[in-house]
Amino acid sequence: ITGDTLTINGEIKMAEEAGAEYICCERPYGSFSRSLAIPVAVEADEAEAEFEDGILTLTMPKAEEVKPKAIQIKAQ
Repeated sequence: ITGDTLTINGEIKMAEEAGAEYICCERPYGSFSRSLAIPVAVEADEAEAEFEDGILTLTMPKAEEVKPKAIQIKAQ
């Protein structure tokens, strides 16, 4: 996380099967990178990432100054 941008870098390795001979293979492989704008300030030090069953889950808690605050109103 840099400023308000989240960058994800990864690599998909080519599947190697013993004894397989391919004429044509259309599976993508190689390095990739994606950048996403984060609409609110987050705590970058507390960000967590989990990859399970092909799904990447990112958890980024909002910064304290962004969280809404409740203000009590006294009626007279």
